[in-house]
Amino acid sequence: MAVSRMRFTFDTNGTYYIDLAAALSRQERRLHRQKQIYTVLGGYYKDQDGATVHFNTAPMTWPVKRSINRGFRLWKKMIAQTLSNTDGVQSGKWNDFKVYLDNQHGNAPRMPVDASGHSIASGEWNYSTLTSADPSETGAGVTLDPDSFELQIVGPHSGTGQSESNPNGFSRVSLLQSWVESRGLPTSALGEPAMDTAHGNLVEADPLNNLFDSGDVDDDRLEIITTEGDNPPYALDDMFGNSSHAGYSNNLQRVSSVQTSGSNPIGMVMGFQALCGLVQVVVTHSDGGELVLDVDTQGVKF
Repeated sequence: MAVSRMRFTFDTNGTYYIDLAAALSRQERRLHRQKQIYTVLGGYYKDQDGATVHFNTAPMTWPVKRSINRGFRLWKKMIAQTLSNTDGVQSGKWNDFKVYLDNQHGNAPRMPVDASGHSIASGEWNYSTLTSADPSETGAGVTLDPDSFELQIVGPHSGTGQSESNPNGFSRVSLLQSWVESRGLPTSALGEPAMDTAHGNLVEADPLNNLFDSGDVDDDRLEIITTEGDNPPYALDDMFGNSSHAGYSNNLQRVSSVQTSGSNPIGMVMGFQALCGLVQVVVTHSDGGELVLDVDTQGVKF
């Protein structure tokens, strides 16, 4: 296990973002691919004024992982198809799949600093851009340019589909929302028992099912068997990371918190994992502080 200790500073209270892959790439001077699960082994937060600091990440659930993998496959397919149509063109040496965490995640996440608070010069860290293959056409026959957009893991899309009044289309597409809208949801609609209209019972309307039915008990049992458990034990299209409730914070998972005070200015940060190494840091009631994290540089593929 190789561990990198990184120090981040915050000037005031607010919501900040850390891209561990970008931070490690800058500090360790080699590309750390983002599409991995990064492990924060622990750390501390120091603040003289007393603050509460929350650490939020994308939910570590299979739908979120699957949506990221789907976006990754489409990104690779776009590059492969484009390069196959050219002669001798290659992608950049450090080209990599990079996504945002949510709608609030900007282009300038916090970067590690040295003991005196100074950061080193930045390299190139571009979040992936996808471009639609076919230009859109409005009902009036107006052809629009292909839609280009970046990707985020959770939350709703930014922008709307292309139209004559909105030629720019989407600015960011949510991987989780896109995955939910593109798949067949588990539903009991196709497996619902047929209605036995002759007797008004919700049973399988096949005469063989009632071959040995000498009374109503089998009808009652069949109604229980076919109606109990015919829906999944979760909402079909409402999940952590794609919650229907308003507010960006509903889309993230709280993975650690720390609280300091005037008498105890240093608080320990419990370890956690972050999909794609993306962490939202919410600092409250503070005029500034420093965060030190021990991060396993070997991410886990998913």
